[in-house]
Amino acid sequence: MEAFILHFQSFLFVLVRILGLFLVAPFFSSESINFSLRMIFSFMVSLIVYPVVANYMPPVPGHMINFGIMILSEMLIGVFIGFLVSLVFSAFQMAGEFFNNQIGFGYTEILDPVTQNSLPAIGTMKNLMATALFLVIGAHRFLIETLAYSFEKIRIISFTGKVNSGLYRLVEDAIGAMFVVSFKIALPVMGILFLVSLAEGLMGKAAQQMNVMSMSFPLKVFIGTLTLIATLTFIATQMVQGIQISMDKASLLVREWPSL
Repeated sequence: MEAFILHFQSFLFVLVRILGLFLVAPFFSSESINFSLRMIFSFMVSLIVYPVVANYMPPVPGHMINFGIMILSEMLIGVFIGFLVSLVFSAFQMAGEFFNNQIGFGYTEILDPVTQNSLPAIGTMKNLMATALFLVIGAHRFLIETLAYSFEKIRIISFTGKVNSGLYRLVEDAIGAMFVVSFKIALPVMGILFLVSLAEGLMGKAAQQMNVMSMSFPLKVFIGTLTLIATLTFIATQMVQGIQISMDKASLLVREWPSL
């Protein structure tokens, strides 16, 4: 019985870290998956992972306060790894915001089934497309593998000066990469819409009797939507690269801990 209790306490460390990941990681944190299902899935994954990582688990503290701190530490590790990966999905949503108003879809908001928030139509479409690509390329499996490897490298989280500076640089690089990916995705449509606006200005100067403003809205909707459809392959490629960058950041966190 004592051996079972000792292993159960160590098992709780694994369960909490995995649950922390599933609370914030893309797809797993979707509001469409309720907390009960998330908890069941975390428990099943923990049953698979625990025999592999049992030798790397830290000793169970004898005091309840220390045990609670360890539980909180494990939760923070899982949450931080999931947060690094979820940043790239914010980039996809930001890319939609860049040209959503320019095309003319600024007033159209629909319920995003992933976040359960009202988002512009293009931003929601990009989130759904990114989620599908996330599953197609197997990033969800790689994410679980990275978390399992983290039990070997990150046994107890400690916020020393070296760790804090490393985490700061890692988050800074991840956010910078997020803006770059967002800009690359939005660039084709934004560039075309800029040329359309420039052409409208020249037309207004050349033929002042024409009501260019009445033509502007339907023209931008048509050209912007057509450009968006034509560049879907390019957008998908950039999304895959963005997801791979986020996975590399999460892998770097685990592989280089605590120096980063």
